[in-house]
Amino acid sequence: MIDLNWRYRDLQVVRLENEFLTIDVLPELGAKIYNFIHRASNRNLLWHNPRIPPTRQAIGTRYDDVWSGGWDELIPNDIPSQVFGNEMLPDHGEIWSQPSEWQIKSEGTSVRFVNYGHVLPTIFEKTISLQAGESHCTVQYRLTNMGTKPIDFLWNIHPAMAVSPSVRLDVPAVRGLVENWGTGHTEPGTEYDWPTVVDRSGHEIDMTQILPPESNIADHHYLPNVSQGWYAVTDTHSKVGFGISFPKNVFPNLWLFRTFGGWRGLYTLILEASNSLSFDLAVARKAGKCGHLDPRQIVEAEIKAVAYGGLQSVEKINSDGSVKGR
Repeated sequence: MIDLNWRYRDLQVVRLENEFLTIDVLPELGAKIYNFIHRASNRNLLWHNPRIPPTRQAIGTRYDDVWSGGWDELIPNDIPSQVFGNEMLPDHGEIWSQPSEWQIKSEGTSVRFVNYGHVLPTIFEKTISLQAGESHCTVQYRLTNMGTKPIDFLWNIHPAMAVSPSVRLDVPAVRGLVENWGTGHTEPGTEYDWPTVVDRSGHEIDMTQILPPESNIADHHYLPNVSQGWYAVTDTHSKVGFGISFPKNVFPNLWLFRTFGGWRGLYTLILEASNSLSFDLAVARKAGKCGHLDPRQIVEAEIKAVAYGGLQSVEKINSDGSVKGR
């Protein structure tokens, strides 16, 4: 069922709902998924910034200063990046701050959202589908280069998670790399075997565990070339969790952004399926670690986002959205 009779802080809400999930999308903010609610437990699995509500934004706005939480798409860049001479791509990309065109599709079970690049000649399409009887939604993406020049791009799927010290991460990662950002508890550039990293004090840290907000930690890790395209974030007390399956050929890497009180006093983490290993498009381009589209070329991807109950850990999330517990 799709319900259009909702507004939040004067923003249009497109609600997709079935017996398992309630998903609220804000078309005026790049089709941000603001709520992803597991109905049986009445838990919203996405994090909201407690101090910054969602509001309409102008393109070029600094993302961090208005970040309200929820699930955004960061494309075609992260930090502001130069392209085509002196042209600059805006902070965290061209999608999150723009209103999307949208229309209901498929007899009321899916909605298609469309955004157009301001700097780059692109069309970004995102179709969210929720079928009766399924505890996952399907998100189909399509990015088209409408121009006459090739385009290099970053692409991150960016859901902020509601967390607590009872939450654990299940991630099929092999290696980790510490970015030079945050509170510096771990030496930037450190490479390690997932999930154990050694901090500056010589302590081993299990990256699958969530620290309390008074830890005052903030950091950013890359998990390159994950062995499988999925991850899961599970509350071991309530046995309720959120996970995504994604195509590894499009998103070979994960980024792990953590702030446990250490950045602006916020308490969340983001696991981002990504096509890059740098937040700087210029660095990623030079290393050949980003997406590339020739003129008129298209890239497509389909993911499943699932809410599940009754599990304390996850062995795998399959490409059909089914969850296998340990």
